[in-house]
Amino acid sequence: MAGILSFLRSQIYRAYKRAEVRQHRLFYLFLEITRRCNLSCLHCGSDCSRDYDGEVLTTESWLRLIDDVRQNFGPDVYIVLTGGEPLLHPELEKITSHLAALKMSWGIVTNGLLLNEGRLTELLDDNISSLTVSLDGPEEPHERLRNQLGSFEKTREAIQLTSNALRDDNSLELADVVTCVNPWNLAHLDATAEILIDCGMPAWRLFRIFPTGRAQEDRQTSLSFEQSWEMLHWIEANRPSLKKRGLTVNFSCEGYLPFAFDRKVREVPFFCRAGINFAAILCDGSVTGCSNNDATFTQGNVLENNLRHIWENRFEDFRERAWLQQTDCAGCKHLKMCQGSSIHLWQIGEKSPAFCYLRR
Repeated sequence: MAGILSFLRSQIYRAYKRAEVRQHRLFYLFLEITRRCNLSCLHCGSDCSRDYDGEVLTTESWLRLIDDVRQNFGPDVYIVLTGGEPLLHPELEKITSHLAALKMSWGIVTNGLLLNEGRLTELLDDNISSLTVSLDGPEEPHERLRNQLGSFEKTREAIQLTSNALRDDNSLELADVVTCVNPWNLAHLDATAEILIDCGMPAWRLFRIFPTGRAQEDRQTSLSFEQSWEMLHWIEANRPSLKKRGLTVNFSCEGYLPFAFDRKVREVPFFCRAGINFAAILCDGSVTGCSNNDATFTQGNVLENNLRHIWENRFEDFRERAWLQQTDCAGCKHLKMCQGSSIHLWQIGEKSPAFCYLRR
């Protein structure tokens, strides 16, 4: 009976995903407002740096873009400011106050090094509703991956501040910590969970580092197939007990897993929403489905067309995925459910994804 129920649920979820693809309502938009960063992480997919001097949109361009999003998609599109390190943007307050004035919901993803009480108060004054902080284990593995001594303690303090803000009235609505699981911190997941519980952080997402940017050049940061499943089984084994202690643990949105097992490691089953409900605008104006996607999936540029035009007239590679029939996935029995897994694991023209959880 359990197997039949799981099958029926999987088919209902598959029908739901098809309906979402047809409607493709945009409700989550990443804005990569800078490529500058105060860290030089070994796994950085964007290859960010402290002295990045490539093309970037001006603050005025970001403000006009936000106006355009509200006018063409409505006020309910959720904006996430990313980087690089978004707190390094020299006119961040102009952007956040503009979002507040338009009554748009927004959040930030940060490494936490610049997040202090004063900075958090400024963000809260502009009605920030979600905050995500990156922590990659206890001190030694965190600082090894982040490539900077002293970064662990500053990040831990940022997590504590964020947790405190969650508990205050009329303050943050959502907060979580993300961890890039790698061979150096895989054995420290228990210790990392204890740090988050001690700080009062209620939510934790675990990511597998995927081979792009610096991680493509330095494969020592990537988990092997066996280590990836070790991570998944750790989540499966520890989710119930950590939930009772106030910490909700989820595997990230990456990668198709068989439905019955998927429900053991994620609250929401796998669905790559890139180009379906999610979009990203990179710092040079390029539009794609997710800021982690390969450049071959770029759909246009907001300096040439407005986002509404790009959203309605492009993104076939994301929604139809006809290109999968020319890949090694074409004969896979999981293809109907998997749909090629996560877009960020692909480059257009490649025969197979950079990683698959169902085959070595």
